[in-house]
Amino acid sequence: MKKVPKNRWMSLWRHFFERERTDTELTVSMIEWQEKWNWDLLKINPPACYHVLDWGAEYEFFSDPLKEPKLRKPVIRNVEDFSRIGGLDVQKGFLGDQLRVIRNLRSHFGTDLPIVETVFSPIEIAHRLMEGRSVLRQFLQTNPDGIHDLLGTITKVFSEFCLECLEAGADGIFFATKWATSDEMNWAQYQTFGKRYEMEILDPLVQKEALVILHVCGQRTFLSHMLDYPADIFSYDFFGEAVPSPEIVAQSTGKYVMGGVDPNLLVHDVHRAVDVAKRYSGVKGWLVGPSCVVLPETPSENILRMKEGLKG
Repeated sequence: MKKVPKNRWMSLWRHFFERERTDTELTVSMIEWQEKWNWDLLKINPPACYHVLDWGAEYEFFSDPLKEPKLRKPVIRNVEDFSRIGGLDVQKGFLGDQLRVIRNLRSHFGTDLPIVETVFSPIEIAHRLMEGRSVLRQFLQTNPDGIHDLLGTITKVFSEFCLECLEAGADGIFFATKWATSDEMNWAQYQTFGKRYEMEILDPLVQKEALVILHVCGQRTFLSHMLDYPADIFSYDFFGEAVPSPEIVAQSTGKYVMGGVDPNLLVHDVHRAVDVAKRYSGVKGWLVGPSCVVLPETPSENILRMKEGLKG
C-alpha cells in the first residue's frame, strides 16, 4: 500500500559530499541523519553524478564536506560520442550500489519509515554526460534527433532502475528536474524533450502504486503546466519568482505540496526561517521541506530550532 501522509510530514535532506563515494559511506550517512532527526520521510541524497558514472563520466570526489564532486571528463563532447551511451545493467555498477543502499536502509529501519530514492529527469541526466547545460542547449539546436535517441536510452535505463528501486525496498521516487523553466526553454520544447520522456518513467511507477514526489527546481518554472503529472507531492521553491503559490497548487490538484524552508535563511537567520515557514501552516496538504536542499554548512542547532518551531 502506498505510504502517503496522514498528517503533516516534515523532512529535511542534505548532501554529505565527503561521504558519498561508496554505498557504505552513503548508507551510514543516511542512517545517522535519520536517527539524529527522526524525519517523517527519508529522502536518499546520493551524489548527483551517480546517474552518469556507469556511462563513463569521471568525477573527482573531495574530502571537504562543503565541496561537491566535480566533473573531470565528460562522456559526450561531440555528436560521435552519442553512440557511447547504451543500455546498462542497473543491478551492477553505481546504479547497483544505489539499490544496495536502499536495501540496507530498509533492513535497518524496518517497514514503517517512508523511503524515496532521488532520480533526475532524463533531460537533467543528459547534460551531466556533457560539459554542462550550455552544451546540451547547443545540441538541442543542431542535433535534435540525436538528443531524442539519447533521451530514449536514458529513459529506458532509468525506468528500469526506478522499478528496481521499488523492489529493493523504496516506497517511491523523488523525481527532480531543473530544466522545467523558461530560463532554459519554452513549454513546447519542454513537452518535447522533457515531459515526453518523464511520463515514460512516471506512468509505470503509478501502476506500481509508488509514492511519487515531483521536484521542480528553480525560478520561473513550468510547474503550472505540470500539475497534471502523476505525482502525489509537488516539491518546489515556494519563494521562487513566477511560480504558483502552494495554496493554488494544493487546491487545484488536491495533492500535497512540499517546501517552505528557505535553506539560506536556515543557515543565517533561523528565527526568520521559522517565521517564514509558519506562513504556510494554513495550507491544506502542506508538508515541511526545503526549497531545494539543506546546505551542508547549516548548524545543527538551527535545524533543531526549525523542527521545534514547526511542531504541531
